[in-house]
Amino acid sequence: MAENKDEKALFLNATGTRLQYHTIRLIVLGHSQKSKLSEKITTHSFRRSCATELIRGGASIYHVKEFLGHEDLQTLKAYTRLTVTDLRKTHTECHPRELD
Repeated sequence: MAENKDEKALFLNATGTRLQYHTIRLIVLGHSQKSKLSEKITTHSFRRSCATELIRGGASIYHVKEFLGHEDLQTLKAYTRLTVTDLRKTHTECHPRELD
């Protein structure tokens, strides 16, 4: 599908070139409005969700940091929305008193 065999973009347009950010943003916005969800959905919502699910699935936070292109872990904290249940699970799996 890609016009250029070296294209690394995940989303391509009809001509096989990289789909521009503003186009993806408009597509997401349009579907979000049609779905009438109460929460605002943006392209950034997908980025956060992806990072959170990777971490929940056991991916190393360092690999997620690299995958998202962040320079340090502090910037990654804003993208991960871990729940109290997630934190309890990690505590149970990792705390020395829980490892008996």
